Amino acid sequence: MKILLVYKDSFAQDRMAICCLSAVLKERGHQVALVIQGVTEPGKLAATMQDFAPHVVGYSAMTGEHISLLKLNRKLKKDFRFTSVFGGAHATFFPELIDEDGVDAICAGEGDEAFPEFCRRLENGENHWETPSFHVKHDGKTYKNPLMALVDVSALPFPDHKILYDADPGLAGTGNRFVMAARGCPYKCAYCFNVEYNQSYKGLGKVLRWRTPEQVIQEIEWIRDRYPTDHIAFVDDTFPAKPGKWFDEFCRLYKDRIGIPFDGTVRANSLKEDVLIQLRDAGLSFVWMGIESGDEQAANDILGRGLSNEQIISAAAMLHRHGVGILTLNIIGLPVPDPYQTDLKTLDLNIKIKPAYAGSSILYPFPGTPIERYAREKGFLKGEPVYMETYKRSSMLDFSSPAEKRKIENLHKLFGLIVSFPFLRPAVGFLCRLPFSGFYRAVYYLWYGYCLKMKLNPINWRREGAYYIGLFFRMFAKS
Repeated sequence: MKILLVYKDSFAQDRMAICCLSAVLKERGHQVALVIQGVTEPGKLAATMQDFAPHVVGYSAMTGEHISLLKLNRKLKKDFRFTSVFGGAHATFFPELIDEDGVDAICAGEGDEAFPEFCRRLENGENHWETPSFHVKHDGKTYKNPLMALVDVSALPFPDHKILYDADPGLAGTGNRFVMAARGCPYKCAYCFNVEYNQSYKGLGKVLRWRTPEQVIQEIEWIRDRYPTDHIAFVDDTFPAKPGKWFDEFCRLYKDRIGIPFDGTVRANSLKEDVLIQLRDAGLSFVWMGIESGDEQAANDILGRGLSNEQIISAAAMLHRHGVGILTLNIIGLPVPDPYQTDLKTLDLNIKIKPAYAGSSILYPFPGTPIERYAREKGFLKGEPVYMETYKRSSMLDFSSPAEKRKIENLHKLFGLIVSFPFLRPAVGFLCRLPFSGFYRAVYYLWYGYCLKMKLNPINWRREGAYYIGLFFRMFAKS
């Protein structure tokens, strides 16, 4: 069977779900092609539909991306015959997507086994509408099937990076490579889909699963032997959430056979000093660490962080002590009585921590998350919100006044710069009141790019410069 996969440009990030799906589909004997909306030229998409003639078109969509992908699907449906399948976070937590015109099926949750099984049944004329994890329209009725059990990630084939890089040569030319060593997150942060995700899979397997160190190393070696590779970004939800013996083997193999810098995401309470020492020796250069909010009540009672500020400060001190860079992850614009003052507490905590870069995102109450329900209960979210593709521009919440909203959104754009240059802290109130949102967005992306691509993970300007300059303008236009 011929299957065309489609997703919206992720801006210099490997879409691991696509790589994983392509690998299992090819392993089962299917032909797979990929189109990236925003990267693939429209004329080439039409040619692919005409020449490749897919039986199934599978869309991977996060919330916000689904809008343009639905529009694309409706357009393709007018000219071509195929079965359309939507998967990803939005389909999983907003299953009403099946009711959209032109959507034939959605895949909820993991698709590694469910999607190939759907395609097998469709190809063989079996009851594809009864495939586990799928909602399917058939003969005027919508079938809603229970979830399939979680997969053993160590039994899956290596992700198909080649299909991604063939479709996006610019991305292939960069030196930053994305690898997933584990899946799942045991924590219960209110703004994250994992709370509902884990609950929906209760009794269907272990949430936290990891591949063997040898598998991870072999995948990196395969990538390194074919593409320029200067840095590895591990995209696990929480990289240290593995047994100590796993790190003993991984660090030894990585240092001996890879030996290039890498990064990962950590929680302040998940990182043990003996493991950190091993990782630093193997090549760990920086980590992404969640702060969320500097207001402990908001962080723990509303966001479900489950950490004290002192734990975060202690973890940051440990990382500084061992020469590991810190990129903090913060959330601006919370559904609290005085959101701007709450955000200033977050700013001050970051100034105290002294990260290499203080990242900030505007809270988006994604469908199905506890924070969405909380925001509605407190009157900050009303009706059916229009989700943008990025949470780097404006807030969806209803604040006390347009002036309050402007201050919050401007603080978001200036957050990282003020943390790096704390002498600006006394002027933050004045700066956030100014009507310079467009200029501040440019400042936001320029400072982010400088910190990440020149300070922490320097790019090869001759090889990657044109790509990242173009990326800046694409990201700015998107936001």
